[in-house]
Amino acid sequence: MDDYLKRLAEAQDLDEVNALITRLVQEARVSSAPRDQRRLFIRHLVLNKALLRDLQTHAAIDHLFVALTPEMWTELFSDAVERELPKVLVDVVNEQADVDHRQILRLVPDNNPKVLFAIIKSLSTHIDKQKGSACRLGGMRTARIMADLYNLMAKDTRAWKRRSPPSCRIDGDRIAKLKEDKVLDQLVEAYETRINQLQRIDLRRSLADLGEERNAAPRMAESDFNRTFLVESPLRIGISSANASDNHMRSKEQGGKTLNLGIDLQMEGEEHTSPPLTVTARRLAEPKLILRSLSMDFKADFEASSKGDEETQSKLFFAYRRGGDEALRLVKQALVHVGIVRDHSDAIISDIAAFTGGGGLELVTSSKVQQGSGLGTSSILAASVLKILYRLSNHSYGNVESEYPGLYDQSVLLEQSFGLNSGWQDARGACGGPSAIKNFYAPPTDGLPAPERQFLSGIDESLFAKRVVLFDTGISRAATRGLNEVLDVYLTRDPHRYIAIRESLDIHDRMVQALQQGSYDQLGDLSARYWQLRCILDPGATSKALQHLFEHPSLTNLSEGGLLTGAAGGGFALLIAREGREDELRKGLTALRNMAPYAKSSVVSYSLNRTGISLSERP
Repeated sequence: MDDYLKRLAEAQDLDEVNALITRLVQEARVSSAPRDQRRLFIRHLVLNKALLRDLQTHAAIDHLFVALTPEMWTELFSDAVERELPKVLVDVVNEQADVDHRQILRLVPDNNPKVLFAIIKSLSTHIDKQKGSACRLGGMRTARIMADLYNLMAKDTRAWKRRSPPSCRIDGDRIAKLKEDKVLDQLVEAYETRINQLQRIDLRRSLADLGEERNAAPRMAESDFNRTFLVESPLRIGISSANASDNHMRSKEQGGKTLNLGIDLQMEGEEHTSPPLTVTARRLAEPKLILRSLSMDFKADFEASSKGDEETQSKLFFAYRRGGDEALRLVKQALVHVGIVRDHSDAIISDIAAFTGGGGLELVTSSKVQQGSGLGTSSILAASVLKILYRLSNHSYGNVESEYPGLYDQSVLLEQSFGLNSGWQDARGACGGPSAIKNFYAPPTDGLPAPERQFLSGIDESLFAKRVVLFDTGISRAATRGLNEVLDVYLTRDPHRYIAIRESLDIHDRMVQALQQGSYDQLGDLSARYWQLRCILDPGATSKALQHLFEHPSLTNLSEGGLLTGAAGGGFALLIAREGREDELRKGLTALRNMAPYAKSSVVSYSLNRTGISLSERP
């Protein structure tokens, strides 16, 4: 049996593994194999490198239960499962193995609570020994496994009669309290919620290592007192993220890739394209603070001065931290982030006056599109506001020569500070350079992902804007749900969907190559496949109405293929027009307004923006 076990560990494909499973099962039936051999059988089956490479572990387990009945499995291997499976699950987490833990749990005879509890204890002990990012990211996968373990335990009413759930370093206050009070029916949902919390904590810790870039006591230069400052910013079209590879956890563990470009927009009634986001700032003669936000879907104002009660006005300023005034929270928190307003200040007008040499400050933001469009609006606005405030503070990030990558890292930190879960590519798509089209690669890391930029020069930008049609579906999207769905595929390594994550990385590289070669027919084919993979990963990314764009002959005859940008579910679509059919495609898309789901849709005119976030000044 030892020889067969060695061959099982080294088997090179599923057929070889299945043949060895059949042989080893026969051996186990006719002879009383020592427990260590039975334990090795389980380990070599689950962690066979060829099966992990080909995502075929589940198929081998299927074959196992064809070769012998569950009853026979229990009789021959139950003691080996109890002793080995807890160790195997720890190795799966520790080695980031590409195997679905739910398939491994099929090996637990009759969902035996004793074995499930042993796995819970083993995983908890392992995570308790980890530190820093290894604890938090390994804890994310552990939390996902814990959710399924506690769900299985709940099916046996006697499972917790003489047991208490062990504590774990990743638990947090809520889970710890649920365990203490033995409110075990809520642990499944609590661990699922904990996954994103752990990711956010790790991102914040990584960003915090950078430090918030602020001067100790920032002051406007007197030479700037009579100047008005203007920041103009493009938005970002995301062509590919290798299907959410820029997710913080995935970037750190496997590396992330994105392909995007900065764009200016021409809205109805406008004669030409222009940057969709603007921020203006100027000093006021009197001690006061005026904040305004203008967008196509809302307007918001905040005004405070030395004439009012300063403590009351300060409480109103920080109302966004208590759930109010979300429209201006980004601008307000940016003032704190840069150090112009002290954190938790009860005298914001005094802070503003100290910064402006006894005067006041007016900040106005304006956007041509609503936030949540899938074009990186909030993240780019964060970078734009920070840029203008850093310039007022005479910080180096206010200068184009020094802004990358620090300004963009700080924008992520700013958004994280009030709860937005943005990724590293969201604002970077607006950075300037030799080309508007940028390919990013963030190598795996233990720290903060550090994307490397490649500007795709030599691309005919006018041809790109002609062949690649930008279409606002007018359908609202639920980005967070979609991103969580893809993250769950990554955490579970669902064999039927995780393969789409792997293929997306390859599709991304081929998209870059197609763009560089000016091959729009190939780009269309790749976009169509990319979209199919997205829908495999997240079926909720599409709908019957959205699939009309990619399946109805009235449009497919005019396009090479396309996709929805960002998390999908709505928002903007990119369709690559067939050569010579560009105007027909635009007319066909415009006609969709006659369909109820597309009543608010529009074809959007745009041009590529290579300038990036630009700052100008005038007396």
